[in-house]
Amino acid sequence: MKDPAGDGRSFDQNWRTTAEAHYLHWTRSEPANQIQLAFRNHWHTFNELIGDASGRRRVLEVGCGRGSLSAYFADAGWDCTLLDLSPAAIEVARGAFAAHDLAARFDVGDCLDLPYADSSFDLCFSIGLLEHFVDIDRVIEEQVRVLDSGGLFIGYVVPHLPENVQKDFGWICDLLKSLVPPASQIAKTEVYRSDALSPPYLAAMGRAGLQSVGAAGTYPLPMISHSIDFPFSLLPPAAEAVLVQHFTRLLEQRRQQSDGRNPWLCQEGYGQAFLVWGRKP
Repeated sequence: MKDPAGDGRSFDQNWRTTAEAHYLHWTRSEPANQIQLAFRNHWHTFNELIGDASGRRRVLEVGCGRGSLSAYFADAGWDCTLLDLSPAAIEVARGAFAAHDLAARFDVGDCLDLPYADSSFDLCFSIGLLEHFVDIDRVIEEQVRVLDSGGLFIGYVVPHLPENVQKDFGWICDLLKSLVPPASQIAKTEVYRSDALSPPYLAAMGRAGLQSVGAAGTYPLPMISHSIDFPFSLLPPAAEAVLVQHFTRLLEQRRQQSDGRNPWLCQEGYGQAFLVWGRKP
């Protein structure tokens, strides 16, 4: 087990040493690869949870990394703040936003002691943060503290689930890895990741005072690459284009089979991740 406080040193090492960390998985045009497709669907799903955001557009991404989802908020005119414990991650995010003329505030800081006053934001969210903590209460309490009354908390959690949708496609990833020369394979620092589903997170959210809490599985597609761990390694553009076309058809089939419901949501434990959400009274 790695550092139970969130293993920030390992993440900082990955941000500093891995070229893939510099990809911003945001685009105004149609998604060109499977991770851009995923973040486009994250954006649509977050908007469903947010609902009418008129006059409530102060958003904080905690553990922002490169800030791919925050880029959607910034492009939509939200007042965006991005925070990460890793200075390297903040450097990546700042450069990526500048390259796309996106405005945001960037802060290096600890999610266990957020450097913001109470009631500073209307939305606090994280992508792939909460599962890296053994004790999740403090990290959730801090985000609830800086939420304004009526504000929304969203956690996108990526647990270690060997039996999820990925299990039937692991052999493809193993095959791709075998075709990549060992010298070209990326050495990534191991990080702690919980295998818990939503119950302990929902319980912690309740203890933090959130109401109208809910959870759902999400990302019901496999990830196809010789390296699916953070940071994800993309395939050649032509291969990614084929996957985007195939996955788009699969999502449309899911939509039709579910009478128009959001195809990016699924049974918890099946998808690559799950969402938890709740409002501050």
